[in-house]
Amino acid sequence: MVNITLSNIFQPGNVYVEDAYKTIYLTPQMPLIFDANKWVYKQMPSIQQWKADIATQTDFHKQQNSNHLTFTFPENVALDQQWLGLISQEQFELGLMELYAIEPQKFKKYIDSEVEVKVVDAHTIDDYISVHSQFAAPYGEGYVKESTNMIKNQYINDAKTRLIAYRQGVPAGILDLIIDETTVEIDGFGVLTCHQRQGVGSVMQSFAAELAMPKPLILIADGEDSAKDMYVKQGYVFISFCYHIVKEDI
Repeated sequence: MVNITLSNIFQPGNVYVEDAYKTIYLTPQMPLIFDANKWVYKQMPSIQQWKADIATQTDFHKQQNSNHLTFTFPENVALDQQWLGLISQEQFELGLMELYAIEPQKFKKYIDSEVEVKVVDAHTIDDYISVHSQFAAPYGEGYVKESTNMIKNQYINDAKTRLIAYRQGVPAGILDLIIDETTVEIDGFGVLTCHQRQGVGSVMQSFAAELAMPKPLILIADGEDSAKDMYVKQGYVFISFCYHIVKEDI
């Protein structure tokens, strides 16, 4: 397998500033998209620097009507108790992102006559958006509107190949593929609750593996989510991790 790191993961949004210490993403046309408006540390900041960065990011985000703060810490750097306490004190939510990969030929092929997977086009984009909207709903009406408008305007020409799965003819799940020179990333993967544990997700990933050949499939899993155990059972290999934090409604 090729050398894989978090740098292989697709990053949406506009780079505002990049130096040896950090990358700042600011995307005024998508102010509510967390991942497009955040700071990514390349080196671990001091606590004093981080507190100054909070103030600066707050100013930047308020100027463009982003109502959140988001920081991603360096790859494979664990946070000690002092950091964890400060993050909690500053009322950030802590998340652990884990990077996994699998060679596509090692992914078991799944076929189910009741599940059909299609590449999204003009005939299926509305079904894709209907599923996406259900996953986006917990983040608020503004986020749903902004993200669906982005998809409608960009799905033909953006970096993603979007898939939709139907179970017995009903939209059941979606999955995005980001294909680059060395890897194929799975992103935006979800199956509606009423269709889970019925093989939909496995058929979708099998379809994705066929498209990925011969490049390895990679994905980010929530380190606190049981879904990562499913990926391990399917043959995915753990590569690395990083911590990220979010504060909403600033």
